Amino acid sequence: MPTERPSVPLPLQIADQLRARIEDQVYPLGEKLPSQRLLADEFGVSRETIKGALDRLESEGFIKTRQGARSEVTRTQGASAPGEEADETSVVRSRRIHTDARRDDADAHSLESVIKRAFMEKDVTLDALSLTTESLGRHLGNQLDAVGRGDLRPDSITLRLLLPSGDSPPAYPAAVDQSDSRPFERWRRSADGHLTELKNKILMARDSGGSTTDIRLEIKRVEITPTVKLYILNNETLLFGVYALAPRNMILDDDSVVRALDVLGLQSNLFYHSATDSETQGHLYFTEFQAMFDGLWRHAHGMLKLYPPGR
Repeated sequence: MPTERPSVPLPLQIADQLRARIEDQVYPLGEKLPSQRLLADEFGVSRETIKGALDRLESEGFIKTRQGARSEVTRTQGASAPGEEADETSVVRSRRIHTDARRDDADAHSLESVIKRAFMEKDVTLDALSLTTESLGRHLGNQLDAVGRGDLRPDSITLRLLLPSGDSPPAYPAAVDQSDSRPFERWRRSADGHLTELKNKILMARDSGGSTTDIRLEIKRVEITPTVKLYILNNETLLFGVYALAPRNMILDDDSVVRALDVLGLQSNLFYHSATDSETQGHLYFTEFQAMFDGLWRHAHGMLKLYPPGR
C-alpha cells in the first residue's frame, strides 16, 4: 500500500512499496509481479499509475518488463544494478524471522522456505489465519505450479484458511471518519482478488496432466478481524506475526487521500516455532496456537466453502 507521503508522486509511492516487497523477498529473484490489473485493484489506482511505478523499478534494475508479460524480478536487496554501487540501506534490509531456538539462519525460517519444505512431504497440510492471502497465496502458488508440472508429487494437499467474512467492515482498515466505507471496499476488492488467484492456481494444478495430487481447500469466512497472522504447516511448524495498527494516508480509487487506521502485514516480523523443539518453549507456542486455530475453526460463526467445486 502507498506510504504516508502524499506530497510524493503516486507512482513513486507505489514503487517504494513494491521495492520493499522485493527487498523483503515477498517477490524473490526470478518471481513475476502480479499483473498490472491486479496491482491497480490492490492499490486502488489506474493502470497508467502502476505502469509509472513499474517503469521506475525497471530503471533501477529491480524488474524486467516485456510486452504482454508480467514484470519479472531481476534484482533483490543484495544485488546492485549494472554500473551501480549497492545501496547500503537496502543491503541490510531484510525480513526478520525470529526463533526461540539457537539459530541464526533467518532465510531457513521464512514463509517461503517453510512452505517449500512442507511441500516435500507426502501429505501437506496448512492452517492459516490472516487478513488477506497476499503473501501466502504467492508462495503457495509457486509450489502449486510445481505440482501441476509434476515436479512435486505429494499424495495430498489440505489447506484450511480462516479469513474475515468481507460481508461487513473489519476493525481495520477503516477510515478515521467512520462514515467513510471506501477503505473497507478497497480492502475487500484486494482481498477477493488475491483469494481468486489462489483458487485458480489450485484448479490449474488439479486439472493439469502432470499432477496426481488430491488437493483440497477449505475456506471459513468469519466475523473477526485477525490481530495476528498465523501459519501452521504439516502439524509441526508454526509461523506467526503481529498486525500492528497505525494511522496512515490511504490512496483510494479516484487518487484521493483518506486518513485511515491500517496494518502493514507484509512488514510484520514472523516468529518461528516447532512442535518438536522440546528444549525450548517452541512446542508450547505451537500447541497453544494450534488450539486457538482449531477453536475458531470449530466454533466461530461463518460459512465454510470447499474448493475445487463439487468436492
